[in-house]
Amino acid sequence: MDIVSLGGETAAPDADHGFDAETFKEFISFDVGDGDPIYYHSVGKLYRQPGGEIIAGVEALVSNRLVKMEGNQAEAICRTLVIYRDPDSGEILQQDDGRHIIREYPYISARFELKDRHLVIHTEGLSGPHQNGLYGLARVSNDKVFAQRSGDTTFFYWTLYGEVETPIGKVWFNEAYNGSTAPGVPDVMVMNRYGTLPAFAGMGDGFMQTTAARIDSYEQLPEHLREYVEEHAPSHCVPPVDDAEIEALKQQYLGDNPPEVPKSAPPEQLSKEQIAEVVGGYFSCLRNMQVDELLELFSDDALSWDPVGTPPLLVRDKSTNYFKALSGFFEKMALTEDDMFVAGNEAAVKWTGVAKLRKKDKELTFEGVSVFTVNPDGLISCVRSYWDKKTLMSSL
Repeated sequence: MDIVSLGGETAAPDADHGFDAETFKEFISFDVGDGDPIYYHSVGKLYRQPGGEIIAGVEALVSNRLVKMEGNQAEAICRTLVIYRDPDSGEILQQDDGRHIIREYPYISARFELKDRHLVIHTEGLSGPHQNGLYGLARVSNDKVFAQRSGDTTFFYWTLYGEVETPIGKVWFNEAYNGSTAPGVPDVMVMNRYGTLPAFAGMGDGFMQTTAARIDSYEQLPEHLREYVEEHAPSHCVPPVDDAEIEALKQQYLGDNPPEVPKSAPPEQLSKEQIAEVVGGYFSCLRNMQVDELLELFSDDALSWDPVGTPPLLVRDKSTNYFKALSGFFEKMALTEDDMFVAGNEAAVKWTGVAKLRKKDKELTFEGVSVFTVNPDGLISCVRSYWDKKTLMSSL
């Protein structure tokens, strides 16, 4: 069994990261509690980089239990469930066969050690399902943890960097955490994660940002989250109990047939033919400068990067009159589809265009590629176009 190792100890033995015996105890209480299970409920968003397109809403449940605290050392066991949701409807994202798009950590064991004025955290945990449907085991050491006091508040911040070779290439990430604890105020934690996008989001890099609040009992968690956990992931109601449960989880998850991912009725999807028809309608309307008909093909919140690298435009925003401005400027903006490839709810189109300004006689031919996202209602929700706008406008 391959075990991924990340991080390491790089701090000097006498490094001062703001920790002493008191702040060490504060951090342990903040992070994993004082013995009874505690929970962190996170909400946030996953963005594509560098454009900033929102790919998914993110909701996570972390359950932690302190199992040992002796002097300058502590041990805890935890588990985490990450749920990806539609950024508009809030519905659970699903694969074509109905499997929920989640990331699960069935267990994480953590060992904390105060070394003079700095803290070192060692963890071991299961994670998955990965793209191949299997789970993996990772061990992480991190001494980039810092503490700082301001009045009655203690701030903690730490980072983690990683790079892993996988069957589909190199995966990298950079996670930054910020948290605070103060008397009479709920503990909060913020995570910013840059790195390779999850497999469901396609190729490229992304940015995830979440904010979490500490909750001291399962019953205080939001009702919708408790309902999901109890129906689809009941083990996440509490953190693991002991080492015996952890060993059982390893046996259960580290084989070729780990437990199935939660699943429900597959989402309704448009056919490839329906998506091709919608996208074909876009090109037809554009060729004929049918502005009103063209706008009807877009959802109310549809965005267009035209081209990618320029700020996105809200297509149906009346203040910008996206296509009306286009038709007022150009006498002809005729794009003809050369090739179209449909996958999932997206279509990539290689096209050839002919453009002519209203005040000029000159026509120019140019080429580009546009990627369309079509929502379940059959409306275009996103267009990302790749073409050389600067050269075209200069030539015209």
